[in-house]
Parts: sequence; C-alpha cells; structure tokens
Amino acid sequence: MRISPALATLAAALVLTSCDAGDPATTQVAPTTEGRDAATTSASAPTTDGTAGSADGGATTSTPTTGDAAARTGSATTSSGATAAPTTTDPRDSPLGSGPVTILLVGTDSRDPSSMGGQSDTIMLLHLPEDREDVALISLTRDMWVDIPGLGQGKINSAFARGGTDTLRATVSDLLGGVEIDYVLQSNFQGFINLTRWLEGFEVDNQHASSVVVGSTGREVVFEEGEIWLENTDGLIYARQRQTLPLGDLDRTERQRAVLVGMMDRLQERLEEDPQDFPELVAHLRDNVKVTGDLDVADFVALTPLLTELDPDDTLSLMVPITGFDMIGGQSVNIVDREQTAALGQALRQDSVDAYVERWGTGYAPGG
Repeated sequence: MRISPALATLAAALVLTSCDAGDPATTQVAPTTEGRDAATTSASAPTTDGTAGSADGGATTSTPTTGDAAARTGSATTSSGATAAPTTTDPRDSPLGSGPVTILLVGTDSRDPSSMGGQSDTIMLLHLPEDREDVALISLTRDMWVDIPGLGQGKINSAFARGGTDTLRATVSDLLGGVEIDYVLQSNFQGFINLTRWLEGFEVDNQHASSVVVGSTGREVVFEEGEIWLENTDGLIYARQRQTLPLGDLDRTERQRAVLVGMMDRLQERLEEDPQDFPELVAHLRDNVKVTGDLDVADFVALTPLLTELDPDDTLSLMVPITGFDMIGGQSVNIVDREQTAALGQALRQDSVDAYVERWGTGYAPGG
C-alpha cells in the first residue's frame, strides 16, 4: 500500500496543533469570533496581498533549482527546547481508522501575526480515500458566491469572518451536497513562514512566470516558469500572488496546491536526513496552527513514521468548478458550476474522486 503525502502531512500538522506540554491530550479548537485566541510568534507577517512586510528582510529571490541541496540557503531557526523523538508505530494502525477522511484546510488573511481572525484566504479540502492509494486536494476560490447557513448569500471567504469555523465548515459541506468534514486545520501567515524556514525551502513546478515587487523593501521577486526553489517569505508571496496570473485567483489556488505538495516532498527529505528534527518542527508551528476534531496528540504522534514514506505523485489537484465571473452587489464574484459541483460532492461522499477525475478531468478554467 502506498502512503499518501497528505496523510503524513496531516499527522505533522495535527501534532503541531495539539502539542501542549501541560495537557498532551487536549486538542486546540479553532477560534469562532473576530477576537479569537492569540498565537505566539517570533516574526512579522507579510502585510499586503502578494508582498511581504518586515518578515521579508532576509529573503532571497527565488530562482530555478539546480537540484544541488548544498546550494539551498534557507534560514531555519533552531529550537533548543524540543528533544523528544517521534513515536514509532506500525503504519497500518492508523488512528484515522480505515474509512475515508476529509479535512478542511483554512488559511486566514489577518495581517496580525498574533491573530487567527480575518477572512479565509485559503480554503481547501484534503480527501483521503479508504484505500489510501492517493489523495485529493480540492480548492475553493475565495470569491465563490455561495449560500452561507444562517447568513444568506456571500463570498465563501466571508463565512469564516462572519460566523467562525463552524459556519465555514457548514458552508463548504452544504455546497458539496452534505459532505462530512472530519477535521478542520487552521493556520496563519506566521505558521506558513515558520514551516518554510524549517524546511529550508521547497520546490514547486511553476506553471506561469511572474514577478512581485515587495512593498516594504522594493525587492523584486521573480518566479520563472518551471521548477523553482522557494524559501523564507518567498513561499508565502508565491502562494498568495494572483495579479498578472492569466486566471487570477484560479491560478492562485493551483499554486497553493502545488505549494502543499512541494512542502510534503521536502518534509520527507528533511525527515529522511534526520528524523530527530521532527520535535523542532513542532516547536516552530504549534502556536500557529489549530485543529477542530476529536483526536488527541498521542494519536497524531502514532502517525509520524509515515512521514518518511511519501509519494507526492499520488495527489489529485482539483478545484470546485465555476462557470465564470459576475458582479453581485458591487462585488466581483465567481459563479459556481452547480452541475459539476454536485458531481464532485457525490464523488466525495461516495469516496470515488478517481471516477470524477476520469469523467471531468482536473482542469479549472471556466468551462474547461
């Protein structure tokens, strides 16, 4: 059986979320109001869409990778407080059980590194099928016009800001015909930057050449087409850029999925190099990631051996389909393709995403 990269990354993310020395069995819950739980951070987050704030200071312009690990110059920070090694267990004894699992991944757009508030800048479903033979990453564009339970209609990214985690979860589930969402993972900008630095960068296959001028420093970041190496704050800049991309926010969702796959691949490399580094990663991220779900830290630690058995090629990269764009109430919105979205929802509920891809493909351009 192949072990999907998302299953291993899920284990890592949930360990980070749940690791609390005072009560290791307590799962942190995602906030539900604008004045939510503060997260402890050590650096400033980017301040504008596609640009970085004071955290950018030491970032290096991204260039195509040569494959020489010695040339990579990420700036990971060492944590002296992490000493415990990952627990070893039989990968077949998964705490997630034997059935399909669906996780909602949420990244907020708050510029305050101590806040988990704001609107949901990234919304993505991670679906693990029962056979664990592959994994699906399914993006939802933030401007998608949807019904928000109890709040009328609006852009899907406003559901979190208006009603919190439960409302966003219900909105996504209803859009897909009642898909059961087992867990919600939430992160902020600082968590993303910390992970990038701990990984010492990661590689993505960039579909569209582009460049961004960082507002705080005037530095131009160039993303060449093809395989490129991203490190420091450049990973976040890459994942958030939409202006100048051919399909704007639609291409941005593709970049976000590519980033997740690249991080999973690099995480495998890091842990193969030195498995004892895992507690350091926990220390970097535990205050910047939160989880909603009924599992404890002991369960997640039991999954960590899977981190060395990843295969990023086993990832299906999809987007909830749209038919095009419109203006509603003065807002530029994306119109949901109801027929195809219903088919995707059915595929998720029936654990048959492979069959959906065979029928509809993985393209995300309207009408494509």
